[in-house]
Amino acid sequence: MADILSQDEVDLLLNAVSRGEVEVPNQDEERTETRDMMHYDFRRPERVSKEQLKGLQSLFEAFARELSIALPPFLRTVVRVDLVSIDQLTYDEFILSVSRPTSMSVINMAPLEGNAVIDLSPAVVFPMVDRILGGKGTSLGKPRELTEIENRIVHRIMLMILDSLKRSWEQLIEFKMSVVHQESDPLIVQIVAGSEMVILVAYEFHIVETVGSMNMCIPLMVLNPILDQISQQTRFIRRMTAEMAERTRTQIMRVMRRTQVPVDAILGRAQLPLEDIINLQVGDVILLDTDVKSPVHVEVGGVPRYKASCGKCGEQSAVQLFDLTLDD
Repeated sequence: MADILSQDEVDLLLNAVSRGEVEVPNQDEERTETRDMMHYDFRRPERVSKEQLKGLQSLFEAFARELSIALPPFLRTVVRVDLVSIDQLTYDEFILSVSRPTSMSVINMAPLEGNAVIDLSPAVVFPMVDRILGGKGTSLGKPRELTEIENRIVHRIMLMILDSLKRSWEQLIEFKMSVVHQESDPLIVQIVAGSEMVILVAYEFHIVETVGSMNMCIPLMVLNPILDQISQQTRFIRRMTAEMAERTRTQIMRVMRRTQVPVDAILGRAQLPLEDIINLQVGDVILLDTDVKSPVHVEVGGVPRYKASCGKCGEQSAVQLFDLTLDD
């Protein structure tokens, strides 16, 4: 049982502390030594880990590759799509950064709960529409709102973009996305509260000589159910990369060893008029540009690789290699 101090003992202890005879530990210093302090802004919480961002980056890079394959046949021209950045910010910050007018499509992310937004800048939309209508893919000098016909064309382009997104994410989730509606004024589009955190994915489109941007905004609350799966997939890919690389290398070497490559010994060359070639008969002699004692050039797959000398092996003609390096 613990000892209980009397009132006299308590008074003596307090007097000793006030005179400095008893040292009292500083609780703030102890707390600083035992705990690492970290700055946290409650107005802008960062809820996506670095590992999850790496997983998202690989998925969105695959999406860019799918678009670079799907759009050129549709637009009948060269199209390159590059992933520029992946950022975390609030929905209000995203909306205020979008210029007006624009082409903004609200996307239902089924089977995930909630909507996302895909914003195509006028520098991308009008060249696409111009190409589809038979033009050269030129952009407008001054942006304007889309007409009803142009909106229908953009809706068709957006369906192609969603198909590419489905293919790039099919190993993780089977999307059943659809276009809810399209708007030209970003201030009208409100898919979540302004303070909600979103993932903003920025792409750059290169169409002929025109460069434009596409922004994809996905609320974090929509992605939360699959963020853990993205992390697990990233760890699995990282673990399997080395093993798969070695297995692929072995398989390639096995196939290459069985590959047949044509090997030709070039005795010499000659140029003849077409009339002489037509009149060639069996037994005719063609004078080559090489000497009998000159080395024979051996080509592998049409590329000079060796020098050799002519001879026979049994009853068959043969060449013997004597130099493995042939100057160009």
